[in-house]
Amino acid sequence: MREAVNQLSLDFGVCGGTLGSRAARKARRIATVRQVEFAPFPRARRDERWSAGFTLDLSSQGACLRTKEAAPVGSLLRVIVRGVDGRPTLDSVARVVWSSCGRSGEVRMGLAMLAARARRPLRALPRKTAVAA
Repeated sequence: MREAVNQLSLDFGVCGGTLGSRAARKARRIATVRQVEFAPFPRARRDERWSAGFTLDLSSQGACLRTKEAAPVGSLLRVIVRGVDGRPTLDSVARVVWSSCGRSGEVRMGLAMLAARARRPLRALPRKTAVAA
């Protein structure tokens, strides 16, 4: 029976010999590079700094970030993703699901998006025309 479980693990790509240890993705990931800024949520002190990084992939439910420093797994972050033009496209609260350190010192973090605030584009207010009497 143990050999059957190990073979199933190999067939379905589960590492470590435990079935069901890796959750299936519900949203399609898109490999895209965007600038990201993140800070602890909620910020308890004024001196807590924003950190910067880049997305490696992005979906409606999560993201993979490449940064210089990792946040603890399970912590909440306020995340702002900027578009190609530098404007914020996503303002969200996310939970750190996993983190790993690469060979060259880079850190990767997996985030699960919990709540997002819609970013509305700036609109010019209509000019008031003076009515001549």
